[in-house]
Amino acid sequence: MTSRKTLIRWLSACLLLATATSSRAADHLDTPTVIADPAADIGDLYAWTSADGRRLNLVMDIVGQRFSDQIQYVFHVDSGPAFGRTTASMTVGCRFDRAGIAQCWADHADRVQGDVGDPRGLDGLRKRMRVFAGVRDDPYFNNVRGTRAALNAAGDAIRQGKAPKDASGFHRFDDETLALIRERWTQTNGGPAMNFLAGWKTSALVISVDLAVVSGGGPMLAVWATTERRQPAPADDGAPPTGAPIDRMGRALTGNALLGTLAEDDIADQLKEAYNRADRQGWAAFETEIARNLALYDSFDGIPGNQWLADMAKPAPERYRRLARLLADDRLWVDSRQTRCDAYLAVERSAFGEPIADCGGRTPNHNVNGVFRSLLIRGTPDRVDDGVAHDDRQHSTVDFPFLAAPAGATDSKIALANLDALIRQNAGEPASIDLVLLRMQFAADYAALDRVAELTERGPASVRQLLQRAKARAAAHRFAQALEDLDAAARAGAGDQQVQSQRASIWVATGRAEQALPWLRARQAARPGFATRFALARGEAAAGRLEEADTMYAAALQDLDTTSPFPEAALCFARAQMWAEQGGDPTRGEGLYREALRLVPQFVAARVHLAELLAARGDASGAAALLEPVAEASGEPQALALLSAMHSRIGQPHAARREIGLARQRFDALLAKHPLAFADHAAEFYLGVGDDAKRALSWAQMNVSGRQTRRAHLLLLRALRMNGRDAEARSLEQRIRVSFDPRAA
Repeated sequence: MTSRKTLIRWLSACLLLATATSSRAADHLDTPTVIADPAADIGDLYAWTSADGRRLNLVMDIVGQRFSDQIQYVFHVDSGPAFGRTTASMTVGCRFDRAGIAQCWADHADRVQGDVGDPRGLDGLRKRMRVFAGVRDDPYFNNVRGTRAALNAAGDAIRQGKAPKDASGFHRFDDETLALIRERWTQTNGGPAMNFLAGWKTSALVISVDLAVVSGGGPMLAVWATTERRQPAPADDGAPPTGAPIDRMGRALTGNALLGTLAEDDIADQLKEAYNRADRQGWAAFETEIARNLALYDSFDGIPGNQWLADMAKPAPERYRRLARLLADDRLWVDSRQTRCDAYLAVERSAFGEPIADCGGRTPNHNVNGVFRSLLIRGTPDRVDDGVAHDDRQHSTVDFPFLAAPAGATDSKIALANLDALIRQNAGEPASIDLVLLRMQFAADYAALDRVAELTERGPASVRQLLQRAKARAAAHRFAQALEDLDAAARAGAGDQQVQSQRASIWVATGRAEQALPWLRARQAARPGFATRFALARGEAAAGRLEEADTMYAAALQDLDTTSPFPEAALCFARAQMWAEQGGDPTRGEGLYREALRLVPQFVAARVHLAELLAARGDASGAAALLEPVAEASGEPQALALLSAMHSRIGQPHAARREIGLARQRFDALLAKHPLAFADHAAEFYLGVGDDAKRALSWAQMNVSGRQTRRAHLLLLRALRMNGRDAEARSLEQRIRVSFDPRAA
């Protein structure tokens, strides 16, 4: 269980360039691939025996608000005679079509097909399994903010040299830091501890299956779950379907808390991507990394070696190897002979000298954080470090489908529903900045700039806050201030990769792509993948190397492994903008804009840019049809301005006048708060239907003062000519010819 995947790391990497260059649960801090696709993002896994000793109850919940038709959801159940010894394996799982109709299986033993949304469940053909899939209350509880604050305090002390490390990896924090860690862990924003996920809804797949079906190798069961990219439908031979892994989970917290705990995001991401995709034979490869982070947790009470299963008799590097080996085999163990299920990790603890008559596993009511962290910090399972001991709702271990019904659950059908849910989950947190800015990118929700400013401009400027503030300021085109924040973050000990990735995006945005390209190329070569190739493609395009950029965009698309529409839509938009505006190929641009809209119909910028292409070739009605829903839903001023021009063309002057007035009001409001962010759009508006050449020139000059790009200079050139300043226009035109490659934007 990581953490309800609150930090949208892939989205951050992709968004970095997009915002600068464009006009949660147990498994709650996950990888870019998984985070970008909430429908593939496993929040938690639960498994326990029924009170009558007849069934194994399985629950997998996902972060998304609905299940995807591109993913299959699979429980793996290994069985054997004793802990650590399994001799048989089987799968229990489901896949869904676009209408939500399920096809589920319990290996060869039973099948379910139909609508499984009724909380009473749908029985299998042979009555050996029952299935429910739908929105429920999330039973996981955790003081995420307190935990993050405690880990930040530890990380700051380590970076400042206040926590020397011995050969085992144990950090000797001073007493002041230990007290600060304990204090932060039991608070939320300096006040009483609060469950960060109170009221959070999750999509839960619940399957209750006969024990005889899953215990072919013996009574001891080892359970883990995966989400998998669906492969073509299998032949109708009764065999369970297979798929390519996206996310996986066994025990709570192992995959997230013990991989790159204090590492830079990109290093932690790489570890977790590899962890999620590793097959059983590859799990042991993570023992060393887990042991390194176990040493960190052992440090949090200042006493070396009192962690559960730590062996002080071993040479220092091997002190934590026994527990690391156990946790690397990341399966949730259930003793199916037991019907009492009250003790988390009961099977594991029994196997190492603490006999407990309990099925183990995990029920929706287990305090996994308290048990797990207490074992890792002090070796006993009896402390609640984060101050949250139970969920805000009551869940059942007896009554199917076990998880409490959500309060006011809705089943959203639009692509932005999961994103909106994540934003609500992270409300008020710096971690929400990426989410809110992503929504702004796609839905033109410009109030996002106010929200991220509120989050980042207040309070003391720690390293993390400086990095977040730099991102927020870059989104508002306050590039000089953003660079100052990055310099300050670097001086305060921020990781080079974190600083340089943001710095490179700003250089690209402000006409310094050539300065950014060496780093972007080196980064892509060292860590090839969607995010690094996307970033490099944007840099190559900004430098005027369109064919090189297009090749890199294509390579990035090949690396994309998610069913979320957002990454591919963002790439299509960037590629379309490059060809339409830089490459002089509007036909190619139009096709790519249409593909972006096919993926995300609510993508406002894609609609506006496509409408501009249609208007340029005389299709005013087609452009208006694209813009009308945008103008109504978001009041986006560019859309309103262009729509007014289209309505004038097709003989609707009253609508046109109304839209010009609304556009002017919107621009005035936005420019009053975020002048640099909207200077270029304002100049274009006043050069067009806004009909105010002097104001256009003023905004064009402000725009070029912060962005020395060819596009900014061309906008200023238009404004100079519109104001009759021909001599200045001729001089600027000459500078543009000398300074910019004609292919550059």
